Amino acid sequence: MGEKKLEQIAHPFTIYQEFFDNFNSRHTRSSYEIDIRHFLTWAFEELSMKSYADLERAHIIKYRNWLQEVGGRYGQPCAPKTIARKLAALSSYSDFLVEKSILEFNPVSSVKRPRRDVVSPTNALSATQMRELLDSIPRETDSGILHRALLMMFFTTGLRKSEILNLKFKDYREINEYRVLEFIGKGGKIGQKVLHPECIESLDLYILNMEKIARKLEREDWLFQPSHNPTNPDRLNKPLNPKTINEIVDYYARKIGLNFKVTPHSARATFIGELLEQGVDIYSVAREVNHSSVKTTQEYDKRKKKLSDSPVFKLKF
Repeated sequence: MGEKKLEQIAHPFTIYQEFFDNFNSRHTRSSYEIDIRHFLTWAFEELSMKSYADLERAHIIKYRNWLQEVGGRYGQPCAPKTIARKLAALSSYSDFLVEKSILEFNPVSSVKRPRRDVVSPTNALSATQMRELLDSIPRETDSGILHRALLMMFFTTGLRKSEILNLKFKDYREINEYRVLEFIGKGGKIGQKVLHPECIESLDLYILNMEKIARKLEREDWLFQPSHNPTNPDRLNKPLNPKTINEIVDYYARKIGLNFKVTPHSARATFIGELLEQGVDIYSVAREVNHSSVKTTQEYDKRKKKLSDSPVFKLKF
């Protein structure tokens, strides 16, 4: 591609905003737009394409092969899951273009996609490490109270980062003596999550502290808000920046001396792994974390197989 980065190259293709507006999730809209713009820029730069009408199945195959070889960061191969995601975005967009009579057919639909194998699994924490991380958060400062409520939410619900950041205060409620959160999951599906007692305790403390600092939460307010806003100090009723979450998790991981990469998704991996370790059946865990396939849940299963657990001992011959 030369010295100029692919995402910095202008291309002549019209991007139809109405396609992205059809998705409920802001994260999905953003991801799809990034992937589609990436392909169109590549097609213009590598194939000199200037019209959707020039698009053929062979071009998609060439793009897939390029991703597999050097299309990732620093010229490295893209992960199979990344390639599959990019091709899924392109296929969906191509269907839209067919509906608008811009394309005659979807050139992506028959292109073979790579198996969605995990190249570098998300690092999960042990139960001991998780407890040490949570205990390292100060309980007496405003930021510590926020951080503890936030990370307790991550580790005890298994919710995705986007699902937690999009929570409103009204989503925290009581149903039949259970404290629950109502959230918008992948695909815009509404879900409910029963909260762990420790999560309820830290969340209630955070809400009470917000009232003490004259920031009492109302129904339509964002549940987790930043403590300051350098660009607009008066506008604090907004969701936390996703990068801020990464920095918070990384800070406490380094504070307790963890020598591996810890991300917000590590909390989800920890949640899944701990449930499996405690003997919860994998199908129940898959439902709990809203996995569309149990195969995805299996990727998080780090349990060591014991000879004594062999199913052969269930035979009653």
